[in-house]
Amino acid sequence: MKKAYCFAAAAVLALSVAMIPLSRAQGMGGMDMKGMDMGKDKNKKSEGKVHKGAGTVKKVDPAGGKVTIAHGPIPTMKWPAMNMTFTVKDKALLGKFSQDKKVEFEFVEQGSNYVITSVK
Repeated sequence: MKKAYCFAAAAVLALSVAMIPLSRAQGMGGMDMKGMDMGKDKNKKSEGKVHKGAGTVKKVDPAGGKVTIAHGPIPTMKWPAMNMTFTVKDKALLGKFSQDKKVEFEFVEQGSNYVITSVK
């Protein structure tokens, strides 16, 4: 009986982990999300709001319209410093990014994407 209970508990745990939506994690560019406030209420509050960041460009993906930046903390999102891949709103902005260049940028949250709207 004890073995059956342990097996059932392990099965429930495995199924609950399998149900975690992977689409959200995949869209985050492989960043470390430990200790971050990712609750639904936070997402509703920040959606459409302009956030500012600064960091160093690590990779530019012109075909995908994306750029990976090692950025510092972003207090408005309660994010620590991390490497993160952003989408650019307009592919013309990609010309302002080059590997190892220090940039200041603004971005908005659009669903599960973080979209850069301007860069200096």
